[in-house]
Amino acid sequence: MVKSVFTNKGSKNTISYFEGSSFFRMLRFAFLLFLSFLLVYIYFLYLAGNLQKTIMHIWSNHKQIIIASAIFITYTGIVFQLGIWRGRRS
Repeated sequence: MVKSVFTNKGSKNTISYFEGSSFFRMLRFAFLLFLSFLLVYIYFLYLAGNLQKTIMHIWSNHKQIIIASAIFITYTGIVFQLGIWRGRRS
């Protein structure tokens, strides 16, 4: 007989619900879910005709944060890529 949580009523080794999945797998799922909702919201704004107005509003209110984040992400990506190239050569 196959052992499971239902057949091992006296066993101390119960199977957790999250035992088969890792934290990074759940984090990846949450990120992909966020991206899908973001795409649906952008499409909704496009259909309603408010996409350009919303983008301009976000840009005017958060310009410094967006530029600083873009610079940081670009710098981090370049340093990471240079590390990969250096590691492959040696």
